[in-house]
Amino acid sequence: MLPSAVVGGVVAWIAATMVQRRRRRSQIASYDAGAVTRVEAHLAASSPEDLPMATSAALRRDVQAVVESREAASELEVLDRVLRDIRDLVQADEAVLWRWVAQRHSLVPSGWSTEGSDRPAFFDVEAWGAAVRWCSEEGELQFAGDAAGHPTFAAVPVGGKDPAYGVLTVTGAKGLHFADDDARSWLPRFAAQVSNLVQLFEVRREYGRHMRQSDALLHAVQRLHEKRTAETLAQTLCDTARDVTSAPIAGVVRWSAADQHGVLQSISAGADLESGFHVTADSLVGQVCVERLPLVLEDARSATAEHCPFGGIARPIGSVAIVPVVSDDQVIGALVVEGRHVGDISQHEGRNVGLLAAVARGPLEIVWEIEEVSRRARTDSLTGLANRRHFEETLRAAVAQSDRFGGTCSLIFADLDHFKEVNDRLGHDAGDTVLKHVSRVLADAVRTVDLCARYGGEEIAVLLPQTSQAGAAELAERLRVVLETRPAMHDGQAIPVTASFGVATYPVPVPYGDWLVAAADKALYEAKAAGRNCVRVIQPSHVTPALYKPH
Repeated sequence: MLPSAVVGGVVAWIAATMVQRRRRRSQIASYDAGAVTRVEAHLAASSPEDLPMATSAALRRDVQAVVESREAASELEVLDRVLRDIRDLVQADEAVLWRWVAQRHSLVPSGWSTEGSDRPAFFDVEAWGAAVRWCSEEGELQFAGDAAGHPTFAAVPVGGKDPAYGVLTVTGAKGLHFADDDARSWLPRFAAQVSNLVQLFEVRREYGRHMRQSDALLHAVQRLHEKRTAETLAQTLCDTARDVTSAPIAGVVRWSAADQHGVLQSISAGADLESGFHVTADSLVGQVCVERLPLVLEDARSATAEHCPFGGIARPIGSVAIVPVVSDDQVIGALVVEGRHVGDISQHEGRNVGLLAAVARGPLEIVWEIEEVSRRARTDSLTGLANRRHFEETLRAAVAQSDRFGGTCSLIFADLDHFKEVNDRLGHDAGDTVLKHVSRVLADAVRTVDLCARYGGEEIAVLLPQTSQAGAAELAERLRVVLETRPAMHDGQAIPVTASFGVATYPVPVPYGDWLVAAADKALYEAKAAGRNCVRVIQPSHVTPALYKPH
């Protein structure tokens, strides 16, 4: 046992040397309970970026923090019992585990043996704080004694020289009943046991994080596979992306690698965008799809100052994550999440979005392929309009809607004037060009709820749900004028185009839905007989059973 004067001189020398050495950090050990709680100290080895992010129910940062705090409280009960055993074995007043908190650049107590105390009760910071710091930095045992030569303080590093774990201290006001040489043998064993326990806690915590993440992704897969349509799947994917990131806005883009173009399938409310928005290759989302590399911007203000990620008008966006959905080495879509403030979306959250995009790839690929097959079955291959089969299905639904909810349903038939002459004079390629030109003009001029269909040959049907006869006639006249003033272009040659239009409306004057096609066709015949390039509305006097046979 060294004389107390020698021990005191060593302690003073240690303190003086630590002040002089530049590598000593600015703060000494502290146990300001108001600044860092025991749980925070216990979790100090995990930075905020290491915490798992969201799940449909369990991976959001706020939820994760609650879960880990509860786990830490349970672990601290075990740690306190171990420290009480160490205290009793060495007949000390108190045993304390000091953990390194990188954010504070200091050591703080995370566990202690004194029951019923909200802080260590027998530790003298002024006397022993510097020695604790020295023990952590140098990885060496430290002792201090009283005037009688009995050690009253001992410190041993936990986890080696790296301060990631910290220091174990034992203190006794009346002296510790052991010799320095003996302590140098068994104190490190106690520290190793504590270190193993802390590492076990961290392994269990990391395992819990992975399990929660796996459960979250499994839940997401189950939710996604329950959806049978592209619309519901995209909306569910947006909802799940918001869950796993705590982001207020999420969007799903369907991308065509061949066309270098995408369409916004679904987006959360509040984004000032709607489904169907066209995403170009020069937008932020388009660039991610083209380059096939995910992009996470914790500060997205400069990148979105002029345009929103989808390419529209700039919106206030603080952070953003854009992850491509890749299938068979080809991008088929993108998952986008937006935060209103800087830092709302972290790099770790970007990885979670990437995992979600990976598990969503299969369901998206299936429903989009089904939708594409269905679209082809409902679409005329030349004009891109609905085909006759789809038109007839939609007509029956529109008539049924009028029967159930009231209102009117109108139908316009348009037939190109002298179309055979175009084919005979300029060839069938020119005729196809004219048909496609007319189809685009008509499709662009009607509402999204209306349906343009190629009924047969050069005849196009325009179905107008909940539209009066006057409204349908007005639209038909507007379409006639547009076609007349906008020629088709083929091989640099302008081809004048005109059409005749027939209009009919259910239930007045056409009393039966099955008669609507025949009525519009009759009006179209009258327009042709009147000299073409005009609009005719079915006359009530012509609505007789003799004129209508089942079509």
